[in-house]
Amino acid sequence: MLGAFTKNALITIVTQGIIFLFGLVTSVIIARFLGPEGKGVYSLAILLPTFLVYFTNLGIGHATVYYLGKEKYSPGVVFGNNILYTIVISILAILIGLVIIFFFSNRLLPGVATKYLLLALLFVPGQLFLSLILYILLGLQRINKYNFILFFRVFLSFVLVGILLWSFHLGIKAAILTDILSVLIVGIILFIITLKEVKSFSLKFNKEYLHDVLSYGIQFYLGSILYFLHSGITLPLINFFLNPMLVGFYSLSLGLTDKLWLVSDAVGTVLFPKISAENDESKRKEFTPLIFRNITFLIAIFAIFLFFIGRWLIVLLYSSAFFESVKPFRILLIGAVAISGWKILENDIKGRGKPILNTYITGFSVCLNLIMNIIFIPQYGILGAAWATSISYTIVLFAAIIVYCRVSGNNIADLIILQKSDLYYYLNFFESLKDKIKS
Repeated sequence: MLGAFTKNALITIVTQGIIFLFGLVTSVIIARFLGPEGKGVYSLAILLPTFLVYFTNLGIGHATVYYLGKEKYSPGVVFGNNILYTIVISILAILIGLVIIFFFSNRLLPGVATKYLLLALLFVPGQLFLSLILYILLGLQRINKYNFILFFRVFLSFVLVGILLWSFHLGIKAAILTDILSVLIVGIILFIITLKEVKSFSLKFNKEYLHDVLSYGIQFYLGSILYFLHSGITLPLINFFLNPMLVGFYSLSLGLTDKLWLVSDAVGTVLFPKISAENDESKRKEFTPLIFRNITFLIAIFAIFLFFIGRWLIVLLYSSAFFESVKPFRILLIGAVAISGWKILENDIKGRGKPILNTYITGFSVCLNLIMNIIFIPQYGILGAAWATSISYTIVLFAAIIVYCRVSGNNIADLIILQKSDLYYYLNFFESLKDKIKS
């Protein structure tokens, strides 16, 4: 179990590292060309379609992984039904978006022009397709192809932003168009790759599959909505209490610290289908603590390193115009370490078929985060927002540790304290990395 997992995790981590580099360069280009206020407007504009995708996907993607892991439905049935759900949900999401834009945008997103919101709405169908279809590759454990799609999307975004923003100087429109075109082009490639995997499919609703994916998916869906609110509600609150320019500073800090948990996200991505398909409880019980304590430890070490070089890094990459992002960046590093650990435990818990537990944990954290943001932002500005996020993420981690230990039967010490035997796995990891480089 560990050998195959290590190989897939290694591939995913390397892919995420490459994605990070391309994503970083893309964000630098956007920030430098748009400036703090322009970046703030772009972040708020793309926030609406992102919310609509989270709000309407019903957790079907994650349910897809779970039921493909259990081999209850054929890949062809899953593929055909997920395409149909994409069409139906896209229409619903766009209609909801139009209502929000024409009747509530002045209150919810002041300072963001309607033309940007309408343009960003075109992002919804492509992103929904990726959200529902990409998980088929993950459920089939086609990790290489799954990672290729993730990589190609960020690479394409890098190319498009260079053409549209750097060459044609389209401003905020260029950043939004980059998101739209990248998901559409990658969606076509994803369709071709998935079709080769499933061989054939039928565009016919399967009532039993619909019942199962909604029964499982709705548990994850609620947690997904709450998680998005946890990270996404801060930007409109900063805009409401302060202004778009400070949204630009904070969104840059948040975007950089989010990259810190790419490793745990990559590991969790591979862990989810493994736990779903594993029937030996003793293996599941031993495996996740090993992954959790080591990945979290490594990320904490890297966060300390970033704390000291953060000021230099931000000024070097984004210019002194974004100096105000340094302090919130340092504060958000605490939350990034916490959410890294949470990502691993979350995937184990939902792999056991109990995603509703993640929903309860996230729900509590969202309420706490919202209350603290409302109190802290008017008094302390974006530093208050950063503290609210980091504190609530840390509480999420503590709650997840307690819930996981009760569900799995593990004790907290085994989960968080490094062991001598872990050294063997480090050696095994570097051997795998060496072999991968040679091949």
